[in-house]
Amino acid sequence: YPTTMLDKVMEEAYDQGIAGTGLHTWLFSDSVGTSVTHHNGAVRTYDIRNTTEKKLLKAYRGSGLLAATGGISELPEMESFNSLALAMRQMRTDKQDMSFLDAHLPQYYSGKSVQHSEITQKSSFLSQPGTIAPFLYDAAVGLGLAACELMSTSEPNKYFTGEELFKAFVNTSFHGTSGLVDIDPETGTRKPQSAVFSLTNFVDDEDASPSLEFPQKVRFRGEQTYYLHSGKWAAIKNYTYNDGTHNRPPDLQAADVNRHIISTRIKVVGLVLCGIIIGLASIFAGWTYYNRHLQVVRSSQPIFLYIISSGTLLMGTSIIPRTFEFSDVHHIGSDMACMAPPWLLAVGWSLTFSALFTKTSRIKQIMRSASKFKRITLTARDVMKPMIALLFLNIIVLSVWTALDPMQYKTIVMGKDRFDRPEETYGMCNSRDSYIYVATLGVINFGTAFYTLMQAYQARNISTELSESIYIFRVLYIILYGSCLGFPVLIIAQDKIDAYYFVWAGLTFLICSSILLLIFIPKILATREKEPTEANLPARWQIMVNDESENTDEKEGIMIYNTSSKVELEKECAKLKQLCITLSRNQGLDYDALVRETVCHSAREELG
Repeated sequence: YPTTMLDKVMEEAYDQGIAGTGLHTWLFSDSVGTSVTHHNGAVRTYDIRNTTEKKLLKAYRGSGLLAATGGISELPEMESFNSLALAMRQMRTDKQDMSFLDAHLPQYYSGKSVQHSEITQKSSFLSQPGTIAPFLYDAAVGLGLAACELMSTSEPNKYFTGEELFKAFVNTSFHGTSGLVDIDPETGTRKPQSAVFSLTNFVDDEDASPSLEFPQKVRFRGEQTYYLHSGKWAAIKNYTYNDGTHNRPPDLQAADVNRHIISTRIKVVGLVLCGIIIGLASIFAGWTYYNRHLQVVRSSQPIFLYIISSGTLLMGTSIIPRTFEFSDVHHIGSDMACMAPPWLLAVGWSLTFSALFTKTSRIKQIMRSASKFKRITLTARDVMKPMIALLFLNIIVLSVWTALDPMQYKTIVMGKDRFDRPEETYGMCNSRDSYIYVATLGVINFGTAFYTLMQAYQARNISTELSESIYIFRVLYIILYGSCLGFPVLIIAQDKIDAYYFVWAGLTFLICSSILLLIFIPKILATREKEPTEANLPARWQIMVNDESENTDEKEGIMIYNTSSKVELEKECAKLKQLCITLSRNQGLDYDALVRETVCHSAREELG
């Protein structure tokens, strides 16, 4: 293969970005020969000041030559080849052998006289068998063995034809200097698996480039790195690739994959919403603690306000692992991020809504007792048992899910190139039976929300100072309305990561903020009114101790409706009496007779 033609090919390959980049390593066949290291019989030098030669230097560096060879010196398994090499070197030092060789070499070539001494007198002559000599030697031996086989099976003094010799040759098999010689009868050539192939690596000649004399010039030398013998590859030394390392590049370079991950702007929006939720929950919890002695806060039962703040904070922080889930995070970190949102959402939701219905249930029990003119002591611990049971139930389901079928991060391939390499992907969390656990948690937690709604309806006539029924209605309405809009988008936009994450963060923010604002803001506004004291409490109010202390002198607890004072009752009775008289006159009845009849009827019922 002409060196000039090879150089043009490699220069164009460099310009096209497929050579000399460190990502591509070129392997040539034996037709290239020594074109990389020699030119016109001389050692080739690359001048890096020349643009073309600089390109060729980068393109050829780390390239290789895959060629059939007669053998490789110094390898113990190639004993016949080493014997041939030794015999050739001995022949070079024997004057009688050299004289015989000179006498039998052709004296003329193309009509011109040839001086063989110019070649035979060089020190490199017969120093190594080279690539061709072992094959020529084995070919001559193979023809000789085929002729001997014909002579042994034919009559004495009988000649054989060329066709007969060829048939005998293709059926000949022997161990020669180049290894096992095995001829293919159909093609008449040697079977490739019986030959020896070597891989020569072209690397910088450290002894010659650069030198003090020529600091701008570089040379290559060929190093045998691998060889194929008896059908198996074996290593001589590590191959140096175009990037200067021994790390084999992939057969195909990695494709430019379009990984659908959250954009920075959407990620910032999600984290800001998360920060707002955390801030609101912390501020309202701090406000509750700071104003815990005010009547409005005591009536609202601080322990439940703390739980509501904690629950919404947990739900809000579920945005954070979602951010990592849809980011470029892999393996263990992604799997952990996948299981975190279910835990945070389920536990947070359970705490929040169980606190709401437990608080409402507690007020309802107190008011039912007050309506019967009974005095009871009902501690927070007495009514928190359902809350603990719901929380424990959520934890059991989540633990089983995490242990048996945890959610794992999976990459979904949306498109492939013509080499079947992914070119467009997105990631999502999934598990085999996740729908079972999601449905179970949904039944538990949405059932809690529905029960909270029932409790709020039953306590709808209780003062806002004691209960938040109207606001619980509004919270659930907002959540239901937002869910009806958001969940279909989440299902449709699973492969649109930005939209999916934004809707998820928005729904979480809507749920948490609506709970916090509608529960706490009315109480904050109520504290701006004049705080009632024991001295100016209306007669219809009394203090009821609802903590665990037996000292009833401590003015702790909440105010409940009990009864009116005597004066107020007398005024109310007078009004009712006047109303009855007016109604009796309008109906043409005798008021006194009606009263006597009513009293007698009540007495008869009382006596049975």
